[in-house]
Amino acid sequence: MKNKLVIVLMVLFSTCAMAQGKKEKSKENQTVTVPELVKKEFAKKYPLATKVKWSLEKAGEYEAEFDLNKKEMSVVINEKGTVLEIETEIKEAELPQAVKATLAKDFAGYKLDECEKVEAKGKVSYEMEAKKAKVEYELVFDSKGNLLKKKEKKNNDND
Repeated sequence: MKNKLVIVLMVLFSTCAMAQGKKEKSKENQTVTVPELVKKEFAKKYPLATKVKWSLEKAGEYEAEFDLNKKEMSVVINEKGTVLEIETEIKEAELPQAVKATLAKDFAGYKLDECEKVEAKGKVSYEMEAKKAKVEYELVFDSKGNLLKKKEKKNNDND
């Protein structure tokens, strides 16, 4: 009887272990389990993506960072397979004219870096870092050039 119980427990444990899915390394070198539904949705939307790296954005939300058509991108997908946010690297020249005008007026002399087009909740915004001397900001604009967020970055800020 004990042998049968041990065998049943081993089969259950093996089944549970296999159901966990493939584990991927996150940004912080922690292992994260990406649900199959999330991976399938990603593969359906981005079949040509390369250099895919998965991380846990927050509980139930998974971020894939990848390259597509020579651009760096990231997408956040929830555990139900719904795309929540898409970030696409863009060049400064690709910013909308309204954003460029606000930058020229309010951030003259700042050097821009890490410009991204962000699509979330049906809205498009533009994120970037602006640096002048030792002052650096994380900026977010809407497509009409309105400043939505201005956060000063400290030397040890990495986001």
